[in-house]
Amino acid sequence: MESTVYNTGKRMISFRNEGVDMHRMVLIDDEDEVRQGIKQKTNWEACGFQLVGDFDNGRDAFEAMDELQADVVITDICMPFMDGLELTKHIAAKYRDVKVIIVTGYEDFEYAKQAIKLKVKDYLLKPINSAEFTEFLHKLRIELDEERKQKEDISLLKIQFQESLPLLRERFLERIVTSCMKQDEVERKLQRFKLSLDGPCYRVLIGDIDEFNRVPFQEGDEELLRFAAYNIMHEIIEQEHGGIVFRTRDDKFVGLMSGAAEELEWICQTLAEQSKHNMEKYLKLSVTFGIGRIYDALRHIPKTFQEALSALDYRFLLGTHKVISIQDLEYGRSLETLSYSHFEKKLIAAIKIGDKTSAAQGLQDWIDELKMSSCSMESCYGKLHKLLVVLMNVIVETGLEETRVLGDHSFMQMTARKTLDDVKGWLEDICITMIDLLTVKRTTVSQSQMEAAILYIHENYTDDQLSLQQVCNHIYMSMSYFSASFKTHTGETFIEYVTRVRLHTAKDLLASSFLKTYEIADKVGYSDPQYFSVIFKRHVGMTPKAYRTAQKGHLTP
Repeated sequence: MESTVYNTGKRMISFRNEGVDMHRMVLIDDEDEVRQGIKQKTNWEACGFQLVGDFDNGRDAFEAMDELQADVVITDICMPFMDGLELTKHIAAKYRDVKVIIVTGYEDFEYAKQAIKLKVKDYLLKPINSAEFTEFLHKLRIELDEERKQKEDISLLKIQFQESLPLLRERFLERIVTSCMKQDEVERKLQRFKLSLDGPCYRVLIGDIDEFNRVPFQEGDEELLRFAAYNIMHEIIEQEHGGIVFRTRDDKFVGLMSGAAEELEWICQTLAEQSKHNMEKYLKLSVTFGIGRIYDALRHIPKTFQEALSALDYRFLLGTHKVISIQDLEYGRSLETLSYSHFEKKLIAAIKIGDKTSAAQGLQDWIDELKMSSCSMESCYGKLHKLLVVLMNVIVETGLEETRVLGDHSFMQMTARKTLDDVKGWLEDICITMIDLLTVKRTTVSQSQMEAAILYIHENYTDDQLSLQQVCNHIYMSMSYFSASFKTHTGETFIEYVTRVRLHTAKDLLASSFLKTYEIADKVGYSDPQYFSVIFKRHVGMTPKAYRTAQKGHLTP
């Protein structure tokens, strides 16, 4: 049986990769004897669990959650660096399906009340009786199995599929996002379908399945899995956060959100990430989400919808299984919702995502079609002028300078061409120029934003509350796009970079000053000096005291 090793930073932890039916467990307790006792006395496999890691503090455990993919966390309350209640709060915010079990020797009811507020699954008291603990795990496994069955059972999905929302509701919601409806009609139908879009601002996110990875794959599974994906998004966005979710005719999943602008800035990103994660975890689906801009009126919902669709087009450029916000990639101003032909939409998408081959082929096919249509010269020029206007709109939307792309008197330049082939070559040059300028602009803007982020980090690393969200808010970039761009730009994750900056300063202070270790810890953004010492030794290979002795033993006060 294959074995995997996970490094907690204090020691190496080895765990076996059991079958898919096993639930993944993480154990956290700062008392080594207690933790080892639970590990050794519990027959995890017989109870239906796989112990994938154990830790002596909450902070290390939380940092490992993404990699460990735990279903259950058993944690003590009183621990260094991050106690059990703070850990539970962080887990609840980021991993909505992880069950947390509090184990502690503190019988104070206040702890129990705090745990209940944080939606802790259960509350166990030390000392833990092995037989009772085993019985508890058996009961917990039954509950987890039932939850998994409800999410994965195809027969149950068939029943839920028959009970889905009426077709009229879907068609009404599709009209909201694709056409201009009178406000009184929208409000009347929202009330009829018991839906709410209270405002004052509105934003759309759209999910689209990249590929079906579920094995084995049987006939009919594709539609059932689409419905299961819709159920996940419906539960997270509509039931838990008051949004509206529906499916389009081309099988995309649309989420309509309303609220204050500052709330919509982060909540849409969070809900898209949660939906993407759960669709992968429970359905083995790769899904990409596109997010439009925020608008302050119901009538602008079609704008944010079209922008979310445009964000999805960038999947070609950025890859699948992403959350893509349009404001990270287009820097112009939004136009009123325009009606484009199928050819125009394909050409716009090719230009925005940088696909020169598709843009050139699309133009060639369109020109060939014009030649075969035998339309009058006046009609032909009318279509060419309309296409030129479309390209002008793209220039405005993407923030390019019109004169750099089209030069002066663009309509006269077009009319001066003698043949359709000449016009096609001229239009192709324009499209290629737009693609090249967009590529340069994205690189320039991204580099500028990364430099601004780095400057902000260097100015604020002494703040122990410095966070990824804080930096993203400062440079107006979504967290997922920032994380990928920052890693590409620096070769490090946000946490790795901040840690390196803090420790570099700490080493300078240890070598050149007589400040106490706890004073240095505070100056470089670590409010807990003990945790600072742990991090320092992990990265430098020695304690702060040993480093100071090695670097400045020749100095005297």
